[in-house]
Amino acid sequence: MNTNSNMSQMKQSSMFIATMLSALALNFFASTTASADTLNKADVLEGTGLSQQTFSVGRKFAEPSTQAEGLNLDGTNDSAQTDNELLQMLTQKKQQLLISGEDVKAGGVRTREEVILAHKNGQTSSKYAKQKMAGEAAQFANPIFHEFSIYEASSRLFTDNDLDGYYQTFSVTFDADLIGFGSYERADVYAELYLSRDGGPWVHYYSTDIFTIIGDSSDDDFEVLTTLHTGYPADYYDVLIDLYEVGFDDIVATISSDDTDNLYALPLESSDRDEVYIGDSSSEGHGGGSLSLLGLFILGCVSLKRRFF
Repeated sequence: MNTNSNMSQMKQSSMFIATMLSALALNFFASTTASADTLNKADVLEGTGLSQQTFSVGRKFAEPSTQAEGLNLDGTNDSAQTDNELLQMLTQKKQQLLISGEDVKAGGVRTREEVILAHKNGQTSSKYAKQKMAGEAAQFANPIFHEFSIYEASSRLFTDNDLDGYYQTFSVTFDADLIGFGSYERADVYAELYLSRDGGPWVHYYSTDIFTIIGDSSDDDFEVLTTLHTGYPADYYDVLIDLYEVGFDDIVATISSDDTDNLYALPLESSDRDEVYIGDSSSEGHGGGSLSLLGLFILGCVSLKRRFF
């Protein structure tokens, strides 16, 4: 009689252990699936560009006078002392925009096709429209149509906090020229800049201010310094630059990674992925359900051991 009773109790205990193991496995699977779902949603968000944010400042480029921090793609250092000033300007702009919230674009991230269409439809900033000044009636009646080219472009890499070879801050410098005019012919222009991740669509990241170019001078280069803030996974990015003349809605010159390796495969990532891990003793409670079941299982085993052994 006692033997049958013990056998019955052991069967019940075995069933209890099996049930606890099944519950533990199901809970672990659910937690893993939830984490995977969160990761997939983040990847999808990045793919749409909805979470992408960048901060940029531009300047007429000055010839280097001293060595500083910039790193060319060929590994050499050849930037000017003014790079530090530009980096400080970029940091200040980033802080101001994050505080004000003005960095969030109402229309979201735009592709190159969308930007071109906006130009065609006159949906760009009024500052890019040619302003008719007093005494310029004859000029507007007989406008001069310029021909442009972007003679060359280069890029430099600046900030890589975690030393993984992918940079959060980079600069692009380009030299736009007037073709077939005297050395003193001037034109007011601006540029739209785009990034393409690993051969993907061109995504707009910056519109320059208006600047003046003079003939085919090499002293009117324009440089744009950019920090990728969020939404850019570590990868290789190409750059494209479209040049516009003020007052006209057609692209007058383009240069991209198809034309020069200096704009090809820049190793970049956003600053939210360029963080140095220094250790953290704090714990998150996401696995609380699994740990609770594990604790019950261990307590059950201890109880059975004391009862039968």
